[in-house]
Amino acid sequence: MRQVLAVSKPRRFPSLRQWSQWGRLASGPEKRLMAGLLGTAVLCVAALGARYVFTHRVETPAVGGEYVEALVGEPQFINPLYAPANDVDADIARLVYAGLLRRDASGALQPDMAERWTLSQDGKVYTFTLRADATFHNGQPLQARDVVFTMDALRNPLYRSPLSGAYQAADVTAPDDRTVVFTLKQPSAGFLSTLTVGILPADLWTDVAPRNVPLATYNLKPIGSGPFQFETLTKDKNGSIRSYTVSRFADHAGTAAYLERVTFKFYGSPDDAAKALAARTVEGVGYVQSDLEEDVGKHGVTLLRPSIPNETALFFNQDRQPLFKSKAVRQAVALAVDRAALVAKALDGHGTPVAGAVLPEALGSQPVLPVTAADITGANKLLEDAGFPKMDGLVYRLSRKPAAATKTKPAEDPASVPPLSVTLTTVQRPEFARVAELIVTQLAAVGIQVQVEAVAQADLYRQVIEPRDYEFLLASVLYGAEPDPYPFWHSSQATATGLNLAGYANRKADALLEEARASLDPVQRAATYAEFQKLVAEDVPAVILYRPTYAYALADKIRGADITRIATPADRFNGIKDWYVKTRKTLK
Repeated sequence: MRQVLAVSKPRRFPSLRQWSQWGRLASGPEKRLMAGLLGTAVLCVAALGARYVFTHRVETPAVGGEYVEALVGEPQFINPLYAPANDVDADIARLVYAGLLRRDASGALQPDMAERWTLSQDGKVYTFTLRADATFHNGQPLQARDVVFTMDALRNPLYRSPLSGAYQAADVTAPDDRTVVFTLKQPSAGFLSTLTVGILPADLWTDVAPRNVPLATYNLKPIGSGPFQFETLTKDKNGSIRSYTVSRFADHAGTAAYLERVTFKFYGSPDDAAKALAARTVEGVGYVQSDLEEDVGKHGVTLLRPSIPNETALFFNQDRQPLFKSKAVRQAVALAVDRAALVAKALDGHGTPVAGAVLPEALGSQPVLPVTAADITGANKLLEDAGFPKMDGLVYRLSRKPAAATKTKPAEDPASVPPLSVTLTTVQRPEFARVAELIVTQLAAVGIQVQVEAVAQADLYRQVIEPRDYEFLLASVLYGAEPDPYPFWHSSQATATGLNLAGYANRKADALLEEARASLDPVQRAATYAEFQKLVAEDVPAVILYRPTYAYALADKIRGADITRIATPADRFNGIKDWYVKTRKTLK
């Protein structure tokens, strides 16, 4: 009997030892064949790798590039306390400063220098926690005391901030370096919107007396915590600022911007800005006048028309012009103005006629306040009945009815009675110049003489609005991301630093505005605002005219921009951290 001790299985594939001997044992043709096969395999692997890289390679934003934009005007106060009064200041401040919160490209509130926040059950106490990595451009940490200083300055009347009225409702404290507590007297639906305001570094401003703040160097060479920091400015021989450059702040909390630089160049008019674009001196234009849109669109830009919650109106100043104390005169002016003609002729159709003190899309907007055509007959009757006659042979209307004859005194000569004449003040911009010219013609049809006085944009707030130095003001107002009529119509805002440009004072209106602010119920707020709007329409403290269309020319080279709905022109930079010019290739 035979015994099988082991079975050896034949190898189907050569061992490593056998492969090592192949080169010595193989013939020349075998070697050439193997070399060809290996070469083919290498090429196949390389091709497959290249194909993978090609199909999985994507273009992503990269750091670098500069954007040059034209602005009309000149910077004065790149400071959160004052910037909203000047479009140029507001634009630059949006890049340099950061607030507790910010709005993204869609308009939604997002954390900025704040990491998170909580709200008490009664809706009165907001507690914010600051980001641990929040710093100013000078390397100093952004702390709670900086927030407290900024809010206190905004509320302090000595600083004369036009934003003062929006910050009076809350007390602010700092329990520690990273915690800020806001305590409101009552709930406020729009409070969070106020916290997008830029934060000032307390160390740099605490020792500056409020009266000296407008003179401080940091107004033009600011230090904030925004995505861009001041780099340089240039002036002409007259001392006017001609260009202003900000550079990327690499240590910006969260995500730094892609653009390396943004440079603004300043011009005296929209026409000059458009010419600079045509000459390739700039790459974009911050504001495009309606009659220039077609030409501007030919020069390597994308013309954007984001929706902005604003209105243009004629504001009566009854304190400076006693004639406006007559409700009949105010009503007659409202009837004589042809809003549709203003939009069609002065704005080339780039706008919408409106009549109410609440924006059409806002809570409480009333369709029962339609935009009506001019009623010259009705306006003339109102003035006649109110004692402002239009005498035979005179094209103008008298400011009062001439005294009748008495036993001791002959009838007053109409020629000795002054005409019903007012001065209209507005800003030096072509759009407003054309609107003012049309208003002069429209009011002349009812015998009201109008003289036009135009002031530079940079002087409008300090020389006109703050001292209330006007009889009749043609101006636009921006209602903000969450339109709240309170700053523009509450009697408490009729002071020098307030935005109640008509000096409107009505106790019932005040109560309605206060009630709406305190309500967190949108249905209730809408009903309250509707009642308020009807009241303003009856009192006629101003003539609401139209809502203009804002046009922005952005360089075609800029990618990543999402600008659809903004609250102010400066809000076009809400998402500027995502704008880019340079790119790089990466694998998915």
